[in-house]
Amino acid sequence: MSTYDYSKVMADYANGRMDMEMAFGHALQHIGKLYEAQAAANAGRVELQTNVASLEKRVNILQAGVDHLTALINKGFSKPK
Repeated sequence: MSTYDYSKVMADYANGRMDMEMAFGHALQHIGKLYEAQAAANAGRVELQTNVASLEKRVNILQAGVDHLTALINKGFSKPK
């Protein structure tokens, strides 16, 4: 379902080309579209937060590996020959 541009609806109503019931119906359609957009944005935000958490976990695992390897390398260089 498509909606008329909000400013056109308001202009048509103000100029008497649209009655209150039609303007109200179009306004409800706009509200419905806003709710759909908000739900999609919220779903995207949750997905993004999940991806960020997953990436943070991977970074932490990799950092632990780097720290372990760095410790081994430093231990190897500090031994007298």
